[in-house]
Amino acid sequence: MFRKLLAILLVCVITNAYGSDLQTAAEDALMKGDLELALESYMGLLEEFPDDQESLEIAVMLAEELGVVELALQLLIVDVERAVELKEIDRTQSSLRLIAQINNQLPAWVDQKLAVASAVTEDQLRDFDAWKELTAEGSALLESGKFENALMVFKEAQTFALDIFGPDHWLVVASIREGGLAARQFGDAATADAFYRDAYGKSIELLGEAHPETQYIASLIAELFNASQAFEEAKSMKKFITENYESEIGVAHSLTMASKLSEVDSLINAADSSGAKDLLSQVCSVYSKYYSVYHLKTLECQVRLARLNREAGRLGEADKLLMGTAQNLADSTNGISEFAIRVEVDLADIYWERGEYQASKDKLSALILTARQIGATDLSYVGKNYLSRVLASEGELDSAQLVSEDVIGYGESAWQENPVQYYNALLGLGAVYQRKSMFEEAEKIFEETMLAMLEVAGEYHPTALVAMNNLGNIYEQLGFYDDAEPVLRQTLDGMVIAMGQSHPQTARARNNLALLHESQGNFREAEPLYNASYKHISESLGENHPDAIGIQNNLAYLYMMMAKYELAAVMFEGLVERWSIVLGADHQDTLKSRNNLGRVYQKLGRLDEAQQQVMAALGTRRESLGENHIDTIRSMIDLGSIYLDQGMLDQARKELTEALKIAEQQIGKHHPYTFEALNNLARVEEASGEFSEAVELREEGLARRSVFLDRMLWVTGENAREGYIRLHKPELDDYLSLLASIKDPNRGKKVIEASLQRKGLLLKVSSEIEQIAQLSADPKLASISTELEGARKNLASLTLSGPTADTLGRHEAALYDLEREVNKLQGELGRASVRYRTSIAGTNADRLAASLAEDTALVDILMYTDGDEPHVLAGVMIKQRGQVTYDLVEFSDRNTMEEAVLEYRAIIQDDLADEDEIIEAGQFAYELVWAPIQESIGELDYVYLIPDGVLNILPFSALMNDDEEYLIQTTDVHILTSGRDLLSNHSQLSEGEYVILAGPDYDSDKVVGETELEAAAGRRSAAMKLGIRGAGGGLRGLSFVPLPGAEEEGKVITDRIVANNQRNQVFFGERAQEQVLADITDPPEILHIATHGFFLEVDDTLRKRLLKMQRSSEIHIPPPGDNPLLRAGLAFAGINSNAQFLGDIDTANDGVLTALEVLGLNLSGTKLVVLSACETGLGEIHEGEGVYGLRRSFQEAGVSEVISSLWEVSDAGTQALMTNFYDRVLNGVPAREALRETQLSMIDSPEWGYPYIWSAFMIVGSYESGGVTAQ
Repeated sequence: MFRKLLAILLVCVITNAYGSDLQTAAEDALMKGDLELALESYMGLLEEFPDDQESLEIAVMLAEELGVVELALQLLIVDVERAVELKEIDRTQSSLRLIAQINNQLPAWVDQKLAVASAVTEDQLRDFDAWKELTAEGSALLESGKFENALMVFKEAQTFALDIFGPDHWLVVASIREGGLAARQFGDAATADAFYRDAYGKSIELLGEAHPETQYIASLIAELFNASQAFEEAKSMKKFITENYESEIGVAHSLTMASKLSEVDSLINAADSSGAKDLLSQVCSVYSKYYSVYHLKTLECQVRLARLNREAGRLGEADKLLMGTAQNLADSTNGISEFAIRVEVDLADIYWERGEYQASKDKLSALILTARQIGATDLSYVGKNYLSRVLASEGELDSAQLVSEDVIGYGESAWQENPVQYYNALLGLGAVYQRKSMFEEAEKIFEETMLAMLEVAGEYHPTALVAMNNLGNIYEQLGFYDDAEPVLRQTLDGMVIAMGQSHPQTARARNNLALLHESQGNFREAEPLYNASYKHISESLGENHPDAIGIQNNLAYLYMMMAKYELAAVMFEGLVERWSIVLGADHQDTLKSRNNLGRVYQKLGRLDEAQQQVMAALGTRRESLGENHIDTIRSMIDLGSIYLDQGMLDQARKELTEALKIAEQQIGKHHPYTFEALNNLARVEEASGEFSEAVELREEGLARRSVFLDRMLWVTGENAREGYIRLHKPELDDYLSLLASIKDPNRGKKVIEASLQRKGLLLKVSSEIEQIAQLSADPKLASISTELEGARKNLASLTLSGPTADTLGRHEAALYDLEREVNKLQGELGRASVRYRTSIAGTNADRLAASLAEDTALVDILMYTDGDEPHVLAGVMIKQRGQVTYDLVEFSDRNTMEEAVLEYRAIIQDDLADEDEIIEAGQFAYELVWAPIQESIGELDYVYLIPDGVLNILPFSALMNDDEEYLIQTTDVHILTSGRDLLSNHSQLSEGEYVILAGPDYDSDKVVGETELEAAAGRRSAAMKLGIRGAGGGLRGLSFVPLPGAEEEGKVITDRIVANNQRNQVFFGERAQEQVLADITDPPEILHIATHGFFLEVDDTLRKRLLKMQRSSEIHIPPPGDNPLLRAGLAFAGINSNAQFLGDIDTANDGVLTALEVLGLNLSGTKLVVLSACETGLGEIHEGEGVYGLRRSFQEAGVSEVISSLWEVSDAGTQALMTNFYDRVLNGVPAREALRETQLSMIDSPEWGYPYIWSAFMIVGSYESGGVTAQ
């Protein structure tokens, strides 16, 4: 360095450019070897003559020689800024090159250590050449893709080096390292890891931990971690490497900076986009300080930072960075470079994301042309890829497809080493295909991209998540909701982790999940998701961004589905206008809102306006999208429906027939649109009086819907299951209305077949899933089941406790989150169980008839609506003299019937009612409910009855005919939940013990330990101090008086069981604890529980408060905290002592067993559960599904038959009934026959002959399903 300074000095002396005293002093100091004074003098000279390049060069070299590298860099950076100001591009680039050289220089010790470790003696030179030939051969094999051969050669080189040079020579380490590279390329990660670690350890011994060669091997290990998606380990290793570089070779050295950029990669791979952005900002700051803002490294860093901001949705920051980069690049370079074009391409991409399509298209078109002119072919295709997205967004789908397919054709070969770029382009093509209704092609692309990116970059990479989101969305669009739900849930979770709650991509994923919930009929879940999506999109991209308008369109559609027609109409009118301004009146998205506006006008009865809007949408869709496009099919169905409402039946039939044909061909027989076309066509035939055609179409729709529900109900949570049933119930109602209006001899059979497909379907699915989880040895099922039980427990606990310190101010939201967690786990459990499911599709009346005993009837009552009018009918199956006949019973007035049922129940329980009042009410209810059935079944006295609606809580046995005979005295009536109960399900009924819990000690203070109670008291005290009011009502307000009769009942029954040598377990008093049931491992044959039961009416104040949060009281899913399975339960030992702490103590043994907790009990195969308690048959009534309460929960838990009570029962009367009942059961009489015989015997008793006592209990279920035949 010093010799170079002297040479430069001689030149300067000869030229003496400035001839100043300062220059003379500088030269004298340099000649004397006083470098510090020389540097000071030259810096002074530069202040006086800032454009003196010779002085600058000498000053820089002096600074380097003196070890003040930062000063050398600052001198050059100042010169760069001066040169930019003077527009001297060559000078700018010269100084920038010197900056790079300085930042690339390594300390002397680096080469010195390597030279010592790799020293070769003269005698070893020939062997050294041989080693080089070997490694060159290995490298050539790597280049040609012969990785296994290369690995063998490097192993040979290692052995050779070890033999010739010894174990402590660098050539051994180099051979091992190269062998690791070959193994990595070969795909043998384990061998690569072993090689790398061996090389790393040896390199530390030879060169030290901080040596760049050692650090390079460490980086190979980090990349191996990264490739195996061990992102945290990769991140830690790279941070360690960077720290070593910073301490040993400087914070701005090129190796240090490269290591920091590699750290950024690891943070991105670990889904820490915020950490990546922060670190990259620091890197860019270091580049600016030590390389200048004009250096290519700084500019590249700024572009990368802009992309991170763009990916994070910070478009303003990204735009600012790119604009600054473009300006600095223009100021410091000549001509057009590929890098400059790439910056402008990124700017165009931001315009597209903002919805500024024309500006983006103009810029991209020019840039593509420029890239071609300078020979930047690859960059031109990058621009074309972006252009195809713009064209698709503008609705120019054919052009977008051509451009995108051209890009993919190029990228398949050119971008093999850049999979992210290729798959991003492929996603663009998939999006075009989806918009063009080319679903098969789009689905294939999305799935291919998702799988490839998951393998290449992990589950949190943005491209993988977008592919997953698109795949879930196309599943939803095609009606594959079972496939869509897990994909969309996983996508949203991943988006939140990788990009944050407010990122536009997260908002798009949230919108797609809302679409799914809407399609499932789960409206309560959909609305808040739409609102959150709109909030984040509008805040980041603006209210008039196409995505923001699109979410508003979806929200308006949801309101239309929720029958909020006026609100939906106002929204759609505004949306049509906004779309037209932003995208044009004929754009695909504008037509969605226009078509939807027509649909909502139809709902409002504004048929002419509806026809005008839908016809306009249909015409444009046919012209621009084609006859087979899904949007065109949508408009055809809607126009046909409007024609139908207008009475234009021929036009309606023509439009709907064509729509149905195209829909079946293009989107399948089970797509929602196909169902709509089918149902509307049935309405047309019905309106035309073509009833046989209408029935045929309805039956086809019902059969297809059964296949659809078979797929969907198993793989989602309870809320979505209820949503599906509620959403599609109008199909069943319309079919029943049609059957009631025609004179078809087979209509009774058709009603029964329809009921077999629908009634109690949710109970069937939920019960089967619970049983599979209990019985299966599958560890995945067991794990999900345990997690679900825990979530239910948490929901019960928080509901019981009321607001806590942790949920202060957000209690309702916390309940809502827990309910969603329960529903999510129910879906996961269903999906894990789906291979075991049984189908309803093959269940029919003929199969049921074969199971029906001779001289019996089956009566299946169904509640339905015709328009807005409530109706009730029954399908009747009679088997007599070897023949099966059918009938349809129509009941006169459903409203009057329901009032009569409730009135009779009230009078039976009224202590002041006299006998005449009871008789009158019983006969009136009989006339409305049973007389029409009696007329149909004639003299038959053995009836299987399937009630519906409020009839589920009617004491049928106490109905009274004109002869003042109770129904139980004339007819043997057995209550079922569905005709399917009579079909054998091949389940194995338990032959286990009789388990009896009776007469719990409600006041016991020993059930829960003192420590737990003290902790609970402390939590309640803390809550009170925070101003949280303890719940004094609800379950916490429960208090139970002792039931001596219940304990006596249990003891009497136990004596009879023991006398019959029946295995048993009995629990009385303090031992009658809730925990006993939780600890059951082998299902008992019979479970008898004699205690207090309860069903709390809904807290109207709570309901209203929670429904405000939901925004719609029209959503008939129980709001969180208002679950009917949490308002029904049984009391056990310790409840009075524990009631005030419910929710703060462990719910497993708090003294109250809610119906929700029953679901987790191991009762699969239990023949009978007797709930000898008050109100255990009550609950929330759901049409078609029965009563949501204790009875249903025990059935869902796997119990064949359940005896429960319809009101508060007499302690003594119950004891008498149960004692008599068990005498018969233990003598071999089936439970339901035993109960009937017992009730008949009590009618004649002066003490127990009141219907309030003997008819309080009913039995529901069927032993036939377990393969048992009645004698």
